Amino acid sequence: MKAPLIIIVGHSGSGKSEFAVNLAFQLVQEQRVCLADLDIINTYFRSREIRDILKKEQIEVVSDTFDSTKGLDMPYLSPAIQGRIFKRDKLVILDCGGDANGIRVLKQYDSDIIDTLYDMWMVINVFRPETSNVQQIIKMMERLKKESGLIITGLINNSNYLRNTTVEDIIYSNQIIKEVVALTNIKVVYTSVIESLIQQLPPDILGEKFPLKILLREKWL
Repeated sequence: MKAPLIIIVGHSGSGKSEFAVNLAFQLVQEQRVCLADLDIINTYFRSREIRDILKKEQIEVVSDTFDSTKGLDMPYLSPAIQGRIFKRDKLVILDCGGDANGIRVLKQYDSDIIDTLYDMWMVINVFRPETSNVQQIIKMMERLKKESGLIITGLINNSNYLRNTTVEDIIYSNQIIKEVVALTNIKVVYTSVIESLIQQLPPDILGEKFPLKILLREKWL
């Protein structure tokens, strides 16, 4: 039986890569994991930037043909990505670029994804101007579905102000996303929160509480 495929999508600046990296660290405790960085849109805050740290945790990282880390602005994806999607003898996490432009790279893997078991999770940060309310979030969902030809199967509430996030911020975002769930019938898989706040969250927060370490941004950000 092939291992699962998890596709991480969302608007630019939502924290997709930060979540994808943390997810890889969590899941590698239970099974072998390959993290594929498909972001050819943004040259910063990409999961490949901490390739060496991921490898130390036995997480395979595939991205461009040069095995780059920071700042490479060349739209080349390694053929190894398609090989991993097809073979799927590990759990494969696809970290896509932001918005509709970033998700278009999935088209080249259509035949290896569309008729197989996969999850596509949309990462949402309601404190970004593109997804600050229910209508904008649903509009973004529709764009991502249209460009990818795939179905969004779950939502990740990653609403934050980085290290300045408060419990009240999470409660506020939870209410907005609860309305999205009611209108779309798509569940919240995780609410990701910096580790120090996890124990302070009320029990009615949607999804599983996911402790998030900030790994891709320098401490001064």
